[in-house]
Amino acid sequence: MLYDILCEQLNPRSGKIQPYDDKRGPILFDIKWKGDFHFIVSGWYHHNGWYCVQRNSEVISEEYYFRKIDNTLFKSMQKMIDEIENGKYKGKKTLSEKIRKVVEDRNLTSYMNNTKWNELIKAIKEQIPKIPIQYKTLFENDNPTIYWNIQGDELFEPMNKAAIEWFHILCEIKEIKYNGRLVEPTVIIEDKKEEVYSILNRYSISYEYDEKENICIIYGYK
Repeated sequence: MLYDILCEQLNPRSGKIQPYDDKRGPILFDIKWKGDFHFIVSGWYHHNGWYCVQRNSEVISEEYYFRKIDNTLFKSMQKMIDEIENGKYKGKKTLSEKIRKVVEDRNLTSYMNNTKWNELIKAIKEQIPKIPIQYKTLFENDNPTIYWNIQGDELFEPMNKAAIEWFHILCEIKEIKYNGRLVEPTVIIEDKKEEVYSILNRYSISYEYDEKENICIIYGYK
């Protein structure tokens, strides 16, 4: 097991190597320090994996991926362990702490929670996966200018939804049917307003409708 190999190859310094627990899913190796700092190695046994520093179960470092287990990997892991030991990550804030600071500094009020976000996203994926969406996080200065859909957004699924400031749903799906070089393309517009309303009302999600833009606006914060 990778756990046994890392126990042999890595020096935990003042950290304590935690016993392996197969109930922790992909977490294969864990060194813990005071202050709830952890050096975590995750993956699927000897296949692809990644390692990082966590605090309060949140990543506070870069995540490094590996495909091969060799001396180069051990040296890189040991370097990160030594950085934890030397206090490099003591001043690093977790994402939750960063979110809390922005909310406090801007005097924002929360309108959504993880349960409602998950219900909304699950319903969109199952019922209207091609519906155009856009969203802005608390850490972005500029508003997005284009729409996309959830199917094409690889970053959205794993992101912490507590960082979303607002979420727009365009209430129509537009498809362009090309008829050859000499004929104007046909634009097909499907009205999805009732389906969007149905989802939002089913889960008691507050929203505002912008008639000019034909969008439903869900505020994470306001």
